[in-house]
Amino acid sequence: MKMPEVLSQQQISDSSLILELRLPADLFWFKGHFPSSPILPGVTQINWVMEYASAGFGLDNRFSGMEVVKFQRPLLPGETVRVQIDWLKEKHRLVFRYSLGDVVASSGKISLCP
Repeated sequence: MKMPEVLSQQQISDSSLILELRLPADLFWFKGHFPSSPILPGVTQINWVMEYASAGFGLDNRFSGMEVVKFQRPLLPGETVRVQIDWLKEKHRLVFRYSLGDVVASSGKISLCP
């Protein structure tokens, strides 16, 4: 399996989306990243933001770059995470945050081509 289990999805507005995801231990991305202590790769987190934003906001823009990306806490097999994605249409930018309760695991801004 390549995508996490979506436990809930809320479209807060036409520019804000919140998802609750369960990260099953058999998720493809955990294999080999690191065999003795698997964690969800940062590139996968970025890719998921792009996928969910495309579906949630009807975007077909291509990736242009990233700013202020921080990976502060590893995401581990079996965890449930909350992802908030905000679409700043005028700036062609996605702002995202993965969190576990009050703890921010990762966050950043993704620039998209106009």
